Amino acid sequence: MIECYAYISRALPDLDPVDLSRIIIHSRGFNDTHGITGVLLYDGATFYQYIEGPAEPLADARQRIEASRHHSGIQVLLDGIPHNPGAFSTWSLGYLVLDEPAHALHAFMLPADHAQLVGAFNGLVAQADVM
Repeated sequence: MIECYAYISRALPDLDPVDLSRIIIHSRGFNDTHGITGVLLYDGATFYQYIEGPAEPLADARQRIEASRHHSGIQVLLDGIPHNPGAFSTWSLGYLVLDEPAHALHAFMLPADHAQLVGAFNGLVAQADVM
């Protein structure tokens, strides 16, 4: 069964760009191995992430995300079964830099409407610098 998880969190002020690169590389490897796909947006202060994949590996990824020392104040936006799986199926972890905070995502509260949340992520992806 495919499940999804989305959240917003605050990056620690002293987050080293090298550490961030390592997180992305490690996460892409884990996700690729376990069939997890999604996107991570970062505006220099806040992370916005949507991922989906098989239940057990997704639970492992969620646990690693929530235990990370690189961010705090996780606000879960979505946790469950996606209405339409495959929102970012071509990316093991797309990483995009935002020019400004994603106010559209801050408006969502748990439980968010899946289609609206994915639409908001897609809108931001279209405006972001792909890495």
